[in-house]
Amino acid sequence: MGEEGQIRPMILVTNDDGIEAPGLRALVRALVAVDQYRILVAAPHIDRSAISHSILWRHPLSAKKVDIDGATAYAVSGTPADCTSLGISGTLFPDVIPNLVVSGINLGSNYGYNA
Repeated sequence: MGEEGQIRPMILVTNDDGIEAPGLRALVRALVAVDQYRILVAAPHIDRSAISHSILWRHPLSAKKVDIDGATAYAVSGTPADCTSLGISGTLFPDVIPNLVVSGINLGSNYGYNA
């Protein structure tokens, strides 16, 4: 809860560079420093660049709690899409629906084509 007893908006942070990526850590630090939001993190346990839209079908997913100051964070064995799905479904964060999903900060250029 915020200073006036209001519930803080929740932001889910994810990326495709992995839970240890400097860009993700910098983004989380910046959001935590604002002290206006509850920060949730669900990011791949390793770099999953170039497969962001894919999902895992035949392999079970696992999630491991990770220590990131000021955030509730999980490293997920799946793709970025799996991480986001788990983050908004209530599976990783029971009874929580994030108000906003933020992805990044990514290493290098990040562009593509979607038809």
